[in-house]
Parts: sequence; C-alpha cells; structure tokens
Amino acid sequence: MKTVESQSESLPLRRLVVRVKIPVEEPSPAPVRPQLNRTVVLLSGLAIAALLIGLGIWIFRPEPVPPPVAIEKPPLSQPQPPASIPALPEVAPVVSAQPLQVIPDVSRNALNTISGTIRVSIRVIIAKDGTVLAATADEPGPSRYFARLATDAAKQWTFGPSDGDDRRVKLVRFYFKRAGVTARVAE
Repeated sequence: MKTVESQSESLPLRRLVVRVKIPVEEPSPAPVRPQLNRTVVLLSGLAIAALLIGLGIWIFRPEPVPPPVAIEKPPLSQPQPPASIPALPEVAPVVSAQPLQVIPDVSRNALNTISGTIRVSIRVIIAKDGTVLAATADEPGPSRYFARLATDAAKQWTFGPSDGDDRRVKLVRFYFKRAGVTARVAE
C-alpha cells in the first residue's frame, strides 16, 4: 500500500515579511519673520513720538491765570479837614452779610500739581460775635495738605454777629485749581 503524504507537509513553509519604513518627524523650523524696513520703523517711531508730545502738551497745558487785581493804596499823608467843618456824628458800623474770607496761601508749585479741581469742605462753628470757634474738615478731599490749608484758613474767617445766643454752623467750600484758590459759603 502506498502512503500518501500530505501536500502541506511537503511544501516548505514560507514567511511573508512586510517592511514598512515610517518616516521620523523632524522638528518644524521656526517661522521666519519678515524683515521690517528701517525706513518704515523710523517713520512709525517719529509718528508715535509726535503723537505723544502733542498729547502731553494738550494734557499739561496751563489753565489761564486771571489778571491780578489792582489794589489802591491810600496816600501816605492824609490832609486835615478845615476846622470850620463840624464833625459828623458817629454811626454804628454796618454789618455785612458777607463773611470776611481768608484764602489759603498755596505755593505755585503746589498748584501746578493739580489737574482739575480739588474741593475741600470745612464745617465751621461761629460764635455770637461772628468769629470762628472751631473748624473741621467735613469733606477733606484727596490731599491732606490742601485739607490742612483750608482748615487753617477757615479758622480765620469772620462772619456777621448774631442776635441769638445759639451757635451757628456753616459749611465753607474751598476750590483748589491750577489757576488759584476760591472759597464760598455753602447754603
């Protein structure tokens, strides 16, 4: 009897090998910035500088200063009236409704630091004779320096005398500007 060999045994085994080459990713080169033209950079810099200078001049322009007030000085020697004119009877002094205001003396350098208006409100207690008994900062504003100057000035104010025995309380507002200082009594 014949033996039959199987065909699978007689065939040599073959292997299939597949080789795949995987490319290695290299780092991408840095993006190249286009070179700026020196002329464009110079003109841009000059334009920005001109803009900043113009803005600085506009922001820091001085506020108009009011013209000085002329004060008349009395003559040094008063002429004596002739003896033939009778003396006038004494009249009681007229009491003004406006207080005698004392404005703080602020240096020009301090005023030049102000942009806009600094408002300081001082509450004063007024005696029967019109003098200020006490002054306190009601709204001191952003600067202790200007609040102190306003408080010291308000203590020197004089108001009209009062008929009653009670004390009066008023609010005095000081306005500090680059052009100068003003004050008024708040109603």
